[in-house]
Amino acid sequence: MRRVAAVLLALAIGAWATPSASPQTLRGWAIYERLCLPCHGVRGDGRGPAAPYVWPQPRALTRGELKWRSTPVGQPPSDDDVRDTILFGAPGTAMPGFAGTLSPAQQDDVAAVVRAFAPGAPAWNAGTPIELGEPPPPDPVRGAALWRDKGCPACHGAAADGHGPSSFALRAPPYDLTTVLHRPREPGPEAYRRAAALSIATGLTGTAMPSFAGTLPEADLWALADHVAAIAGRDVLGLLTLQRGRALSPAAIAADRAAPLAAGAWPGLGDGDEVAVFGGPIAPQGAPPPSEYELAPDDRARCLRCHAPLAEQAGDPALRSDGASCAGCHVRGWVRRGPPAVAPSLLSAPGYPLVTTGLYERSDFCLPCHQLPPRNAVAGRPLLDTYKEWLDGPYLPRGVQCQHCHMPNREHAVLGVHDPATFRQGIRLATEAPRRGGTVTAVAALTNIGAGHFLPTTPTPAAWLSITLIDARGRAIAGATARSRIGRDIWFDGDWHERADTRIPPGETVTVARTWTAGRTAEATAARVTLEVHPDEFYERFYAARLTGARDPAQRALYRQALARATGSHYIAEQRDAPIAP
Repeated sequence: MRRVAAVLLALAIGAWATPSASPQTLRGWAIYERLCLPCHGVRGDGRGPAAPYVWPQPRALTRGELKWRSTPVGQPPSDDDVRDTILFGAPGTAMPGFAGTLSPAQQDDVAAVVRAFAPGAPAWNAGTPIELGEPPPPDPVRGAALWRDKGCPACHGAAADGHGPSSFALRAPPYDLTTVLHRPREPGPEAYRRAAALSIATGLTGTAMPSFAGTLPEADLWALADHVAAIAGRDVLGLLTLQRGRALSPAAIAADRAAPLAAGAWPGLGDGDEVAVFGGPIAPQGAPPPSEYELAPDDRARCLRCHAPLAEQAGDPALRSDGASCAGCHVRGWVRRGPPAVAPSLLSAPGYPLVTTGLYERSDFCLPCHQLPPRNAVAGRPLLDTYKEWLDGPYLPRGVQCQHCHMPNREHAVLGVHDPATFRQGIRLATEAPRRGGTVTAVAALTNIGAGHFLPTTPTPAAWLSITLIDARGRAIAGATARSRIGRDIWFDGDWHERADTRIPPGETVTVARTWTAGRTAEATAARVTLEVHPDEFYERFYAARLTGARDPAQRALYRQALARATGSHYIAEQRDAPIAP
């Protein structure tokens, strides 16, 4: 029934999406631009702005190939194959599933865009899908014997980790089957088993993995799949992931040092409009046109975002004092640029035109200032890794961009860790303090429920989660305090080093627990849990160190001023007293 529906859907798609249609003209382009373009690129060539930060490299849709198909090697995929990838993603890679984000009609619209990137490829749905029947009872023992008899270890290795004796001669490395199987599928062990059997039956396009359909009985395909599932073990249930928090490989860091990405520049390829915004250093724009549009000073102050001053500011003290002004994001060559559907008050003016582009509503707009290239990695991660953290997290498949949280309703306050209310929106704190005999165990669990990146994301802030036993009068009991630092602890001595990384990934929890025995607990009535945030903690250390060595009075005054401002930004995000339960 599903195949009949796919054929009917293909006919419907064909009525409005011909093979020669440009992807940008299709109704699914707006969704592709928002969710898919950052990885797969404006041209569908796999060279989007996110490509340097994801694993594996995004697929080039222009080839018209899908690694995971229901058809044998050499035959084109079906619409169902493409929809499965859109729905379920590729587990263990950067490709998320959009089942909870896109409606069936939207999935079909995106599939049409994917098809349009490869107009010269064979027509989809022209192959003959391999239909696997109902699976027999699992037989991993027989599967292990088939695994050896059919020579699978030659490529996949004796440990099934992809390092067999033949693997080094292959263009695409064999699967490491000890980790999660990447084929798109529904969750659950039965779906995992069927996905493994289908990959064995169809082979994998672009790799040396051949199709075994027709050369092995269907019972053997299922038995081999049972062995593959046994190799993966608990990862069949999706309990392990490869992508979240994945450090950059030494090879990626070395490659970027050899051919470096431009720090502070948008790394995507485009049609001119997007590249014009962040394609390179912001060049001097010359004298303004007669109809220059000026913002009020208060409005301009709300446009401050990252440290990316215009070239004109270098020689103009008045402009330099503005920091990063509106023009840093919105003016190139005296052409105003911004998101689609701007307010009527910002319509194009003679001599000062307006050009809109979807880049302003995507997270890769923020990439130049909030993501450093791989060569800047410390312990496998750049000092600024926010964009990659968002790519790895749960918000991308839901279509939630940086702007949704930091610029809601297009407000330009761009609030972050310095704003207590913004920080509080990202956390949930749970506490308990049971007493057993003369022993008190106090527990504080802090969960990142709202940030689409690590909390906190940069090495600059630190949060301190502390537990202190207090008596009936609210006084701290001496010696009954536990304190834990949450953040990325780094230092510089000519090179960057990392002491610890205790940040909280999206959706995860850090727990502080401490047990005190009789003596200190006799008068304790509650455990006071405090979450204190130091937004500029790294700079506090930096300013204090510089102040120690500075001799010039004017310089010392500036360092004292900076240190006072940094320490003055401390705030209590949350504090509560957990009664000690008997």
